[in-house]
Amino acid sequence: MDQMEFHVITDGKQSEDRCLSVASILSPHVTAIHIRENSRGAGDIYRLSEKLKQCGVQREAIYMNDRVDVAAAAGLGGIHLKESSLAPDVVRHHFPSFRIGRSVHSREGAIQAEKKGADYLFFGHVFSTESKKEKEPRGLAQLREVAEAVSIPVLAIGGISPERVGAILSAGASGIAVMSGIWKADDPVSIAKQYKAALMKGSDQDAQTL
Repeated sequence: MDQMEFHVITDGKQSEDRCLSVASILSPHVTAIHIRENSRGAGDIYRLSEKLKQCGVQREAIYMNDRVDVAAAAGLGGIHLKESSLAPDVVRHHFPSFRIGRSVHSREGAIQAEKKGADYLFFGHVFSTESKKEKEPRGLAQLREVAEAVSIPVLAIGGISPERVGAILSAGASGIAVMSGIWKADDPVSIAKQYKAALMKGSDQDAQTL
């Protein structure tokens, strides 16, 4: 079985120094670090991506959320799109080197995103999360439906804790995407290692059943 993916997303609430220090330490343990800084302008986001590279985060492992222009200018490895963003095939036409992800919230959305050329998907929110208290979580059953409907990796997002990783992988997910679970932790590096250990354990258990 392919290695499970582990994406960490910035939450737009950290100081630049903390963002850089945590990301640089986390980078060997994660698949990708997403820059999701909705309140920052293009120039600030570009400078942050450059500083991440200077801190040792590999260019290919830095993904930009939504801002295709900044990702292209910085030569990053990936772009992650909202459902309301440009379609993956449009981005691919102009920037064929990107790994392109898309957030989806339904089986139909997942199928459409795959048809449009997405390389991977985020599906959620799977569990209750502080950032979306007003919305019901979609749960593991819907995660399974989405994972079974497409051939590209589906990563679970929303309310993910290390203790829930096993159930997420059993539902067919190819990994996880985490924001608050990392940035709200007193020791982000320690909790990241717990996530990674849970992913490795879950992957090993799934491999033994094949």
